[in-house]
Amino acid sequence: MKISKSILMSLAAVLMALPLACRKQSPAVAIIPRTTATLLWEPMHLGAVETARAKEIQIYWNAPADEGDSERQLGILKSCAAGKYRGIIFAPDETLDSRSAVLDLVRRRIPVVLVDDELGPPAGPFLSYVSNDETKGAELAAARVASILRGHGSIAVIGISPRSESGVSREEAFEKALSQAAPDVQISDRRFGDTVVAHQQQIAQQILHAPDRVDAIVALTATATRGAYYARTASVPHSSVPIVGFDQDALLPLRSGDVDSVVVQDTRTIGQTAMANLDAQMRGEKTAPLTLVAPLLMTRETVDSPGIRHLWQFADYSWEQQGTDKQ
Repeated sequence: MKISKSILMSLAAVLMALPLACRKQSPAVAIIPRTTATLLWEPMHLGAVETARAKEIQIYWNAPADEGDSERQLGILKSCAAGKYRGIIFAPDETLDSRSAVLDLVRRRIPVVLVDDELGPPAGPFLSYVSNDETKGAELAAARVASILRGHGSIAVIGISPRSESGVSREEAFEKALSQAAPDVQISDRRFGDTVVAHQQQIAQQILHAPDRVDAIVALTATATRGAYYARTASVPHSSVPIVGFDQDALLPLRSGDVDSVVVQDTRTIGQTAMANLDAQMRGEKTAPLTLVAPLLMTRETVDSPGIRHLWQFADYSWEQQGTDKQ
């Protein structure tokens, strides 16, 4: 009788503990940006974690060490798809290579939020898009060029990226915005981009040393912006050609005046929105098919403004709290 009572008491204790254990097991999702540890992607990490913690969702964060390694990124995506994750936030490095992999996830009813690339498949219960507003960004850059050149002159556009849909749309949007903001500013040189800073520096040096001088350089990626900055500082005599860049990378060139301005993505808000979308999709709730997040113009005068500084708060964030798997 004593043995039976002991067993019943033990069983009751186990049954009482089960709900507590279940409550501790929160859903896990994977986030795969193009790379990590940069001023572009760490704010997105912060935004996603802020939203995930409020909803008791665990995050696995991983990406290739170098941007441009689409094969490695797709390998991470496939590994996550085969694992325990209930949903995935994905920022494709290359549009065409990623489309079939994403379609496979949707067919398997795995919720996906695509960041910064409109792959083509229509949004639905298991797929939504959250992107930087390339039209707004193009308008910011065009207005800045028009102001610098006072509506007249010639420019070079470097860093045109055919690898992703967002890269192509950015270049098209900028040319359209420039034609409206400053129809007398001509694009005299267009150069494709890649993820190699040294190559982008070489391209910028060729432009700076060409017989037909340009009045400004517009760099459409962070890599192209850094390459143009290196080319400008290395030129002898020191070049005074202003640089208008895209996508946050280094802050020092802005403070020194070697880069005039950068159109920065509000990736913290993008991360918050993407995580909220993914949570809704996992719950079977409707989400907006496409959410566009407005970028910001960062200049020497605005680099320390609250709107810009909120992007860099990841440096002071407590990443070790429960619920985050920071890789």
